[in-house]
Amino acid sequence: MLMLTLIIPLAGALFVLLAGRVNATGARVVALISTVLSLQVAYLLAAQARFAVIEVDNLWIPSFGVHFALQADWIAALMVLLTSFLSVFAVAVSWREITERVTSFHVWLLILQLGVTIVFLARDLMLFYLGWELMLIPMLFLIGSWGTGRKEYSAFKFVLFTFTGSIFMLSSMLYLYYRHIVDTGVASFHMDDLLQVQLSQGEQWWVFLGFLIGFGVKAPLLPLHTWLIDAYPNAPTAGSLMLSGVLSKTGIYGLFRIGESFAPVGFSDFRPLLIWLALAGIFYGAWIAFSQRDIKRLIAYASLSHVNFILLGIFIASDEGFKGAILQMLCHGISTAALFLIAGAIQHRISDREFDSLGGLWRIAPAMGAFFLFFAFASLGLPGTGNFVGELYITAAALEYHWVIGGLTAVAVLFAAFYSLRLFTAAMHGPEPAALPNFPDTNSRENLLLSVLAIMLIILGLFPSVITAPINTGTLPTGIETRMRNLSETNYSSNHIMLSHHSTLPITVADAALLQEAEQ
Repeated sequence: MLMLTLIIPLAGALFVLLAGRVNATGARVVALISTVLSLQVAYLLAAQARFAVIEVDNLWIPSFGVHFALQADWIAALMVLLTSFLSVFAVAVSWREITERVTSFHVWLLILQLGVTIVFLARDLMLFYLGWELMLIPMLFLIGSWGTGRKEYSAFKFVLFTFTGSIFMLSSMLYLYYRHIVDTGVASFHMDDLLQVQLSQGEQWWVFLGFLIGFGVKAPLLPLHTWLIDAYPNAPTAGSLMLSGVLSKTGIYGLFRIGESFAPVGFSDFRPLLIWLALAGIFYGAWIAFSQRDIKRLIAYASLSHVNFILLGIFIASDEGFKGAILQMLCHGISTAALFLIAGAIQHRISDREFDSLGGLWRIAPAMGAFFLFFAFASLGLPGTGNFVGELYITAAALEYHWVIGGLTAVAVLFAAFYSLRLFTAAMHGPEPAALPNFPDTNSRENLLLSVLAIMLIILGLFPSVITAPINTGTLPTGIETRMRNLSETNYSSNHIMLSHHSTLPITVADAALLQEAEQ
């Protein structure tokens, strides 16, 4: 099952090349079939991973200790399911939008899916890095060849930021690899082996910083976000969808799966600063979003705010915060994908994204207006949607951490209402420009896609336990109990950690109890 998640998109890319020699429609059909098959396999994988961890482990490059090791627990399986789900939509939204070099476009889209899937499943750091770099190449071409506006500049900026960040990440990986050789005399990039490396406090600081920069760029974490402002708006609709819905999740995933696991002391010492950075990102994204006059740029800044809300849940490091972050990762991917889908549909119709060229769409495109209203309010946490439950989890975790953090988090939710209302009213109400009388409403394909996304958000809102119930952070490879056990094994006293948090804000009650157990 694990191998099929990689084989299908790879084989799909090859078949798309063959079908594209006949006609563009054949390439589209083969790409759609490949992504649908991937979605079915991802669903079966998630159904199995809900109850047991699934693994594949084979020695790949013996001389360097590189393993072809894949592992799917519940969290990894959910991320693969999200990737496959949005890949289907990426192909569907491009059906009429992409008319040039159709075959190449879908090949790159499937290779992107392959790279992202490797990142979520890899249990070997070198395999993880290969998947991480593999994501970079398709997105470079998707933005640079099929984007809009300053597409070449946006593609170059995306590559520059991501590649620079990956150098820091690779440095931390190689240092862990080197230390494992020094300690054991055995070369290995396998995560289970490298987790046994004993690092000093200073070493953990540097290792964690390397991972923080590498993953923080992709998330993105303030102030490593500036590539997003150009890449999201200027990418084609499928590119914007995958960037916001999936690629940003790889950065978040890497932070808690790798950065937090391999340098728990570094994470613990930097945690207060990271919480404040996440809060700054929430307010910054919301404030700048409100002032935008381009619909895709507004969604891009709103996505920045929401991603930092997810990061806040991760950095708080409590059960509630972690569950809320995972649920919000799924819901953000769905709701933001829907907003970019609508924005892409508008741009495809009138070749413009400025609010000055819109207005009054509610009267001439009521179906589009209804979908726009739902997803705009879902993104800010409309009760009954999964976004609301995810924000509730994270806000509750923030209040438990400290009342100041909790209060600011609650205020941040109100800020989201401001730019969401502006997004809806500027596009759907107001004076109707002369160029829009013949603006067509959503067609049957768009209605189907948007309806599926809306239903998914409602299901996650009504039955969030489907996602959160299997999440037991004590049994995850990066769970709190594992982190605290690693702390005790590195011979750092809980007093050191207590003091590092007391200097800014006190740690949670749950963390204090776990630290006491670790000390005993």
